[in-house]
Amino acid sequence: MRNIFTLIVLSVLITNCNSLKNSKQEGNGVSEKSQDKQPIVVQFIIDGLMKDAAETAIAAGAEHLKYFSEQGVVVEDAYSNSPVGRVKLPDGSEPWGGASPPNIGMHTGTHVFETQELDDIFLSARRNGIKSVYVGGHTLYDVFKTPDVYYAEIMPDQKVVDLAIKHIKEDGARLVRLHLQEIRSSWKGPEGKSNPNSNYIKAILNADAELGRLITFLKQEDLWETAYFIISADHGMGILTKSNHLSEQLSSWQIYMNFYGPAIKKGATIPYAESPDVALMTNHFMGLPALKGYTSNVENLSHLKTTGVFLENIFEGNPDTIEHPQWIKKYLENNNQSPPNDYLHYRTGMLNFINK
Repeated sequence: MRNIFTLIVLSVLITNCNSLKNSKQEGNGVSEKSQDKQPIVVQFIIDGLMKDAAETAIAAGAEHLKYFSEQGVVVEDAYSNSPVGRVKLPDGSEPWGGASPPNIGMHTGTHVFETQELDDIFLSARRNGIKSVYVGGHTLYDVFKTPDVYYAEIMPDQKVVDLAIKHIKEDGARLVRLHLQEIRSSWKGPEGKSNPNSNYIKAILNADAELGRLITFLKQEDLWETAYFIISADHGMGILTKSNHLSEQLSSWQIYMNFYGPAIKKGATIPYAESPDVALMTNHFMGLPALKGYTSNVENLSHLKTTGVFLENIFEGNPDTIEHPQWIKKYLENNNQSPPNDYLHYRTGMLNFINK
């Protein structure tokens, strides 16, 4: 009888200890499992999206863009790297193929692109056992081969998101870089940005619906609670009816940028950011050491590390402003907001800033 009594007492004590442990884990509304989970980080890039167009789309019913803007941080004045079509160096070489400079900047955290010998967010993820997927909606992006899984083909926005969902589910991808391209075919001139009935705004609404589909999937997979999103663009759009983005047109440099995730301010704005900053923040959201920048010596560069800025002002408890060099904005101001459509001209300006 004594042994039976002892077993009963031990059983009650163990049950009470387990109940106490579970109540502590659930006390903050976040399970122990969620706390230990590798966050998923999504760069959701809508080609050519600008702040004024995003605001029109939100007013026209883009509910997911609205959610992220109200529950995250929007950049008041965001700029891309040079919006020219490709990187062409003084010797005539094009080390990045048909990829435009902002796309490279969002991966590497740098302002100039002298070689492919650059660290990037995908290499950083791999070093730490994090799976990545890149889905680019155009063949121009076939130079990006550092992700674990990558696509670069002309495809609808729905397929871009379908492929992301596939590799999150099947391969455990936790760094997701998406580039939705369909919006460009709806551009008929800048007037469409302010017209809620334009095909351009409707294309943004379609992209918003795909964003919503991804959100629903992440919630179903118990990944939403620790998800980070950067919603942005590779460049802005020009002032002509043709779908282009020439450097001499200021709007080609101006992009939409929105950050969302744990510990990020809600419904806030910060004054300024640039495309290279996106790479630094992406890497930080994954919880990884700083990006390395160039991995070999470069003749024209005195500073081989990243040149983007860590945007500590997006986080709760921090001031709204930080000291940002604003190199791209200064370059534009130095050239009367209308620099030539020439990567080498931009490159010279950035090298002058970097090498000071």
